[in-house]
This record gives sequence, structure tokens and C-alpha cells, in this order.
Amino acid sequence: MSPSLEPRNGEPDKLKVVVIHQSRTGNTKRAAELIGGAAEAAGATVAVRPTTNIDMAELADADLVFVGTWVDGLILFGHRPGDSTKVRSIPKLWDKRVAAFMTHAINPGRAAERFAGLLEEHGADVVAFRSLNRRHLESEAAGFVAEVMASTGG
Repeated sequence: MSPSLEPRNGEPDKLKVVVIHQSRTGNTKRAAELIGGAAEAAGATVAVRPTTNIDMAELADADLVFVGTWVDGLILFGHRPGDSTKVRSIPKLWDKRVAAFMTHAINPGRAAERFAGLLEEHGADVVAFRSLNRRHLESEAAGFVAEVMASTGG
């Protein structure tokens, strides 16, 4: 159990989760909301924020951070994180456990792996990464959250 989750007055604190997203067409925003809802349903305290409206106190206090964007590139090649400039503009994520997520239409290629690398360069301790198909966001987002929270003790 991490120090921030030690019991106070006999009751454990809730896991604090922040979900940060950069969305172009609304799919990644929807995925972020679903991820936040699944984390909240699992008992976490959750804040969902676009990259343009990050609450520094929430981020500093977070036990787990999900960061998302979309897959950019052509159908068969050139897959990369969408608008990585805005993702790089978020505060450094030193020593934060981070789960990277992306949304895609057809083929994500290795974009999620590249996104995880970008976040690691930004100081994150990436514990998981996944690209979610925009047509299956509900089931894929819930499954991703369950896997991440189970693997991180959340």
C-alpha cells in the first residue's frame, strides 16, 4: 500500500485518480470520461481534465494518472500520438504512476507504445498503455481501468 493510501481513523483513503485528455473529435474525451467513471465505480476519487485545464493541486495529489490522446497517421503506417505538443505541455509527471491511453478508428499500429515512451520522457512511470477502438469505448475503457487498477493495487 502506498503511503498516501494508509488508513486514517481505521478507514483507508480512496485512491486519487486524475484523467487528462487531448481530444480532436470527441472520442478521446469520451474515453477519458468512461475511464473516470470506471475508476470512480471501483472506489477512486476521480477528476477528468483536458490538457488545457489541469488542476495542479489535483495532479500533485494523484496516486494514479491516466493520460490520453488519439492515434494520428495513415491507415497502414505512420501511427503516432495525436497533437503530442499539447501532451508535452502538461506538467512534468515525475514519479507519477501513469496509464497511457489512445483512441483509434482502424489500426493503431505502435502508437500507444510510442505514446508511453513520450510520457516516460516527460518523467512518468508508465504502468500500462493501450489504444481503444472508438467503436468499443465502453467495454475497452472499463477493461483497461480494471487491469490498471488491479496491477497497481488500486
